[in-house]
Amino acid sequence: MNYNQKINELKINLPKAADPVGSYVASKISGKMLFISGQISIDENGKLIKGKVGKDLNTEDGYYAARRCALSIVAQIKKACNDDLTIIKSCVKLTGFVNSTDDFVEQPKVINGAS
Repeated sequence: MNYNQKINELKINLPKAADPVGSYVASKISGKMLFISGQISIDENGKLIKGKVGKDLNTEDGYYAARRCALSIVAQIKKACNDDLTIIKSCVKLTGFVNSTDDFVEQPKVINGAS
């Protein structure tokens, strides 16, 4: 099963790949590698998900934010590949950052939303 089929099977609606708002590119192909710029968490209504996990957001909210961020990454990948995810063989690296309070300890649970 390829990535397009899996997305359809899971009934995932990818967001529109956002255009860069600064002096950077959203994606860059170098050899056989595709690099995607950092993405942010936007909900289904186009609203920025903001706040600190452990204060403004709970673990479940953080998980959702990480999931939405990952979907933005996939949307950028799809755009960079001219809507053909079948050419993607694997993900080499995914870096995630959790904006959390000093006493919050469930960052791995939050980042799992991106997997």
